[in-house]
Amino acid sequence: MDDNQKWLQAAAGIEEDISYLKAAMASGLWNFSSRLDQDIQHLKTVLSIYQKNAAKGVSWPQADDLFCIHALPRNNQHSTATRKSFKTAF
Repeated sequence: MDDNQKWLQAAAGIEEDISYLKAAMASGLWNFSSRLDQDIQHLKTVLSIYQKNAAKGVSWPQADDLFCIHALPRNNQHSTATRKSFKTAF
């Protein structure tokens, strides 16, 4: 499997998670729908970045790299970073 396929497969998993959380909110069984809505927004940010990474041919990160995604407050942009310093942390 090449890197683009890995990003797309991960994106498909994120889409499933979003669908699951939306169904949980719609069921009315959860008392914390605002928290679920926030989680959905975070997952949408991740989904967008994964799809962009696949389209741009970004290399899939190594298994021991910590991949961080942060939503920036300005201009609805997204930022990604790989923190190499955590490789040796236990």
